[in-house]
Amino acid sequence: MTETSANKGAQINGPAPDSTPAQRHAVDSEAGALAARLKAIIGEESVSSFARRCRLAESVLRTYLRDGRMPPLDKASVIAAAAGVSVDWLATGRGARVAAQGSAEYRIDGLATTTSPRALALDTSLLERIVKTVLHEQGAQASAEQVAAIIVDRYQRALDRRAP
Repeated sequence: MTETSANKGAQINGPAPDSTPAQRHAVDSEAGALAARLKAIIGEESVSSFARRCRLAESVLRTYLRDGRMPPLDKASVIAAAAGVSVDWLATGRGARVAAQGSAEYRIDGLATTTSPRALALDTSLLERIVKTVLHEQGAQASAEQVAAIIVDRYQRALDRRAP
């Protein structure tokens, strides 16, 4: 797997041709669930306005809403930060919906977000679950070493963005 394939959102258009009806239903359900979570966080705000807050092209956000595309991790982080939800919840629908609140402030692609200092510590199991979920949703596979490399890369990018 390359960095490029890890960063691209993939349309959830169905499992492999030899999949079972239950597997096909699960993929269709997850695509609908992702779109429902996105609609829930956008709420009454226009898609155009929310896309601007996320610094995403409106067409990209509409694609995620319409086609059930799983955003790449960097875009999912920006969307989650703009909406004040956790990336884990956005990606999977599990875990805490609301991002931790506290006194420390950090920025993701220029979006200010607050969180507790404890939450800024690296949660490797959470990052691993997020990366594996995104890869799974994109139909990609990665070895444990590749997953670790993606986690380290994303964490380093987040730290670089926080640097003054």
